[in-house]
Amino acid sequence: YNDIYAALNISQTLPKNTGTVIIKHANPCGVSVNNNKIQSYKEALACDPVSAFGGIVSCNFKVNKKIALELSKIFLEVIIGHGFDKDSLKILKRKKNLRLIDASKLRLDNQSNIISNFDSLLLQNADNKIFSKDNFKVVSKIKPSKKVFDELLFAFNVCRNVKSNAIVLTRNNSTIGIGSGQPSRLDSCKIAIDKMNKFQKINENDLIIGASDAFFPFIDGIETLVQNGVSAIIQPSGSIRDKEIIKFA
Repeated sequence: YNDIYAALNISQTLPKNTGTVIIKHANPCGVSVNNNKIQSYKEALACDPVSAFGGIVSCNFKVNKKIALELSKIFLEVIIGHGFDKDSLKILKRKKNLRLIDASKLRLDNQSNIISNFDSLLLQNADNKIFSKDNFKVVSKIKPSKKVFDELLFAFNVCRNVKSNAIVLTRNNSTIGIGSGQPSRLDSCKIAIDKMNKFQKINENDLIIGASDAFFPFIDGIETLVQNGVSAIIQPSGSIRDKEIIKFA
């Protein structure tokens, strides 16, 4: 259930009929937005095909026969779609222990999350705000183009759903490296880079975007990302070294 919630929380905030999310242990191991739905799934899978095995896939579009054939090629625990056509159901129901969920009527407006520990309850609003350009401030001398800004928003949208410390690398609205759950933000940077180098073919002209779920406490994280081809970074401010980090950028 936790994996399902994590998958839905991301896929419901992506542009409609374009997004695929693959979750493993409540963390995304691949996310892609593409008008070509087959490509959306393939690009999400390509981010980390090893981790995707036994994972949960959420598509914010209707699953058809072609997509079902692709989905059936690997072992998955759950597939979430905005509906399934008859042909896709025939294909997917052949798989043992596969759960199919229709999320076409799900609405995440005004949702709350409840966490219980030590006989106490923590009630929080769900973190599913749809971000826009106006929510952010450009602090570098170089200003991002619309394409770059859209990619930054996509990366940040994914990043807030990765266990902290979280670093997400993207290219063409697809994740290409995700570092999650590390006590050190620098370690999360290194994991994201290692994943990228392991599974992706990177060209010199590729536009690689980086997102962090919290501020960089030192320049070492941003320096490591830049050295590995990242040319734009989105992060919340708040470090006592913000000026130093912005100056370095």
